[in-house]
Amino acid sequence: MTVLLSEMTRDQIKHLAPEAIAVLPTASIEQHGPHLPVLTDTLLCGTVAQRGAELAAEQIPVVVAPVLCYGNSHHHRPFAGVLSLSSQTFMTAVTEVLEGLVLSGFRQLVVLNGHGGNTDSNAVVGLDFANRLGHPVKIATGAYWDIARPALVEKGLMAGHLIPGHAGRFETALVMAIRPELVNQEGLGQARNVSQENKGLFDALAGAMTQVHGAWGAGPGYTDNPAAATPEEGRAMLDVIVGRIANFLIAFHRRPGVKSSQA
Repeated sequence: MTVLLSEMTRDQIKHLAPEAIAVLPTASIEQHGPHLPVLTDTLLCGTVAQRGAELAAEQIPVVVAPVLCYGNSHHHRPFAGVLSLSSQTFMTAVTEVLEGLVLSGFRQLVVLNGHGGNTDSNAVVGLDFANRLGHPVKIATGAYWDIARPALVEKGLMAGHLIPGHAGRFETALVMAIRPELVNQEGLGQARNVSQENKGLFDALAGAMTQVHGAWGAGPGYTDNPAAATPEEGRAMLDVIVGRIANFLIAFHRRPGVKSSQA
């Protein structure tokens, strides 16, 4: 049986919901340099969510909602193709989608993020949603790369500071593994290694979230060196990421929390 909520009937959803995890992937439609499509975050997060859920479904009930493809990407303006929501609008959208899942009977919710601009907003939604009257749920929010980073580093697949980057080696390798035809080879050939330009800067600012007006628009629109990516590396990382997401979902499902009888 499919894990995709969009492919289920209302009766199938109603039957599964009380005991199943509902996963809401959040992503973006935004520029990813001259070499990757604006679909990148949505493609990667949706793929990881579905494959991780399919693996976890061998042990637990899990359902994946359609990807919320519009995120907070204002910082990538004025590049073309940036279809962005303000933080407040995004948080409202996530909250109302989660409410729909609760009304469908789900009591275990995971917001799986695939775009850095959504991270803080998702955390705020999760904090507020878990403590709202009438929402007897357990909820987790997190980015797929944060869940998988320790395993990727341990296996020597990618240095931690390159995960996730933006349209750099990490994301480029994953797109090469999933939809290689979407990688613009001409654009990739034009990419240069920008990691050395900011060497030491981010280390000095570690531990703080720093925003600089217009910074993305003034740069090339990607980090580190996307030309260093390979599809082999992408496939190896994807296997690890999917496995870690599956393990996370299984552990979350088994963690004590709200029971369906309390709904």
